[in-house]
Amino acid sequence: MFLMEFALVYGLIVLGPSVENPGVIRGRVVNMSQREAPCARTEVILRARVEGQFAPVAQTLTDADGNYRFEGLPVGSEYLYLPGANREGIHYPGRRVGLTRGQATAYVTLEVRDTVAEPSPLVIRQHEIVIGTEPGAVHVVEALLVDNPTTVTYVGRAKSEGMLPVTLQLHIPSDFERVTFEKEQFGSQFQVNDGRLVTGMPWTPGRQWLRFTYSLRAEAIRGVWRRVMDAPCEALRVRVRSSKPEEIGCDLPPVADSPPGEKVFQSRAGVLSAGDEICVRLGALPLSWIVYARWGTLLLLVGIITGVALMLRRKSQGQTPPAVDAAPSQDAPVHAQVAYNSNRPRPRRRRRRAA
Repeated sequence: MFLMEFALVYGLIVLGPSVENPGVIRGRVVNMSQREAPCARTEVILRARVEGQFAPVAQTLTDADGNYRFEGLPVGSEYLYLPGANREGIHYPGRRVGLTRGQATAYVTLEVRDTVAEPSPLVIRQHEIVIGTEPGAVHVVEALLVDNPTTVTYVGRAKSEGMLPVTLQLHIPSDFERVTFEKEQFGSQFQVNDGRLVTGMPWTPGRQWLRFTYSLRAEAIRGVWRRVMDAPCEALRVRVRSSKPEEIGCDLPPVADSPPGEKVFQSRAGVLSAGDEICVRLGALPLSWIVYARWGTLLLLVGIITGVALMLRRKSQGQTPPAVDAAPSQDAPVHAQVAYNSNRPRPRRRRRRAA
């Protein structure tokens, strides 16, 4: 079904203008890094929504004044379009457009940017961290408001030839488990490299929320959670949920009005530098039933081995042949000699006849 609808839309657009397809999307591509200067000979891609997904259906190049135009587009509530421009390998999408019989023409301005490889302009305006514990595990939720305050797109630079550029690295503990990003676009862009979450996605000017969750094994962190700042951070707030908040400690100053069952810490005025480490002491973490089961199994195994060893020892002692009694010596006690000779028949005494 997807291929049939895609072929239908693509075919209608390629056939060109017609009475049945009066839709038009036109506009201009401008460079926002150059005070909205028009971009000539820039590639523009038109995507159409088919079964919930946007697929490319047409492309063109802008003229000398940065203008582009797509004609002969099907109109109706079932059609939704998304134009976008490509510049220096980066795609800049515009707004979504719907065409109807009453409004079959739309004008969309596409904004592109120059790029910069270094240094990184990224700043963390807000960093919110929530830590929760359960037997055997620590769960962490992080939200970062990442800002590119410049007018150019940050693309990063590769550390060595043949490697992909890195624009942001998340310095969460390396033994993390089950990382989940709130937005799919970030989940597909981040990958694990040497135990670290890194991305080479370009960061356009403006602010974006980056939210994700992950889990840690309690025995791996040994009651201490550590986090290195990914970029300069203006405001950091850490919330720790625990049944024993009095055992929680942190390098950051505590907040006086922490809610019940939580301990809240917040950075002072000023910017935390990239590379600064934050340490949170979680106290004694409850062990999971798996750990108790392992210890129970180990103790049971030790008991079985000990029992088998005792049984074998007793069995070996019971099979020892009894010692042969030695003949009594002349120095032996009299009662021993009597006992030794008690079974011999006594000689009869002959009675003497009287004369």
